[in-house]
Amino acid sequence: MMDTASPEERLRARGAKTQKGPVPPLVLIDPREWKGFAPPRQWLVRDWIPSETVTALYGDGGIGKSLLAQQLLTSMALRMPWCGMDVSGGRTLGIFCEDPVSELQRRQEAINQYLGVRMTDLAGLRLLSRLGEDNAMVSFDREKRDLTEFAQQVSAACDDFKPALLALDTAADLYPDNENDRSKVRWFIGSLARLASQHRCGVLLLAHPSQSGLTTGQGTGGSTAWNNTVRSRLYLDLPNAADPDARLMRRMKANYAARSGEVRLRWKDGVLVPEALEAFKDGVPWDTIRALFQVIDKAWKEGKPLSTVKQTRGSGRYFPAVARKLHQVPEKQAAQLVEDWIINGYLAIDLASAKNHARGLKVVRWLGPHGAETPTTGCHEG
Repeated sequence: MMDTASPEERLRARGAKTQKGPVPPLVLIDPREWKGFAPPRQWLVRDWIPSETVTALYGDGGIGKSLLAQQLLTSMALRMPWCGMDVSGGRTLGIFCEDPVSELQRRQEAINQYLGVRMTDLAGLRLLSRLGEDNAMVSFDREKRDLTEFAQQVSAACDDFKPALLALDTAADLYPDNENDRSKVRWFIGSLARLASQHRCGVLLLAHPSQSGLTTGQGTGGSTAWNNTVRSRLYLDLPNAADPDARLMRRMKANYAARSGEVRLRWKDGVLVPEALEAFKDGVPWDTIRALFQVIDKAWKEGKPLSTVKQTRGSGRYFPAVARKLHQVPEKQAAQLVEDWIINGYLAIDLASAKNHARGLKVVRWLGPHGAETPTTGCHEG
């Protein structure tokens, strides 16, 4: 017999068969109930890694993304700069599915040497090696999508340790299904986002790009859902094949910041070091650089700021001459250093005294061996 029911009637009939009880109502937002201003956005690394959501870090095998993640975990735990950028600080937990414990230890020793800290300083850091384990965090069948026992263990560890950052290395180990299935990929990323929201932490998910992602330079892989579902995506790449130690970290996607952004890094003694900091140093000891910043800051506070203008030499305010006189830094080198510090936002030229209209150098951020530091705490010395 021919079915004469309309499409709407068939849809209602199908819904009646599958419905197992009253459907709970949707909870709608009434904007009139919002009082005051929205809370400010929380960042682990401003403009790069937001809190309470998922950030993806892509990079080809062997490029150093696991090392970069472990450096971030360490910097967060110590409240020390990462890649020359300030971090919010807080406890951190890193789960590594590709590295044995011995490799994590070797990597940590190199990081500690670079930062000038000891293992005993790392009370806020926890690491876990899952090499050779079943690391799937989600499971799928025809009727159900669910979290695995391992995912529940990760959530329990977060509940116990309360990290500000959870790093997961890598997506290929944690996601067990077809990477091109948009629906499943979105559910997987969504489960990590729920984890981040529940524990009020940022989740950094490491992943490998596809061959197409490597060829195009976009660093993507699998379904577009991988890129579209995360709120921020970073890509670590080789900027120059002729320079195997050079690295370039780019901000490829940012829902809460400008998309453009890059940091040039260099592999050196087992860690990735910001090239800009090496350029700032340019053979000048860090103690001398710190002393120069102190001289600049003192002159500014006294209303007699140091200057980059050669005509101020007679008044004793010409910075290159002061650097040569007090700390034996050649004037040409001092001029290049101060230019770099201004360009990169460590110094600014401003009006120090309205009384005598003196303009000159002002410390905006203090520069240390690992990036910005505060003048009171300084850096850990090795």
